[in-house]
Amino acid sequence: MKTLIAIILTSLTALPLWANPPQDSQGPPESAQRETRMLEHFLKMKPVDLVNLRQTIERIERMTPEEKEKMRKRVGELDQMRPERVKAMRERFESIPREKREAMRQRWLELPPEERQKWHQKRRAMSTEERQEVFNERGFLPTPGKAHKSKKPPRPPEE
Repeated sequence: MKTLIAIILTSLTALPLWANPPQDSQGPPESAQRETRMLEHFLKMKPVDLVNLRQTIERIERMTPEEKEKMRKRVGELDQMRPERVKAMRERFESIPREKREAMRQRWLELPPEERQKWHQKRRAMSTEERQEVFNERGFLPTPGKAHKSKKPPRPPEE
């Protein structure tokens, strides 16, 4: 989700750079102007934002074509959501400490694809409250105030 937020924020900040085409055909090519505007924007960014952007780019570079396509769809879905919903999702995501988010992500990635598909189907059928309760039980979301003792969170019991 952090990656998704970083991609969205990067896209939103870069959109004005791409949206202003050159007015006269005598000037530099559009791509050169776009690169210059992007560079100017990067030079104005805070160091922490540059680090986040670099990490996001590195994650995207490691993605398979299928993962990139899924991410494009997810970003498209976020573009269609109401701003209040996106804000609530971002706040929930940011309320989870980075280490726990990474552990949750790792646990999710360790599940076999078939198991992940089952979870997606189950999740769609649940209410928000049921989903929260099940994710807390399974360790996909941290229990408030309760840290895991090991480096990896415990695996969910097999069904």
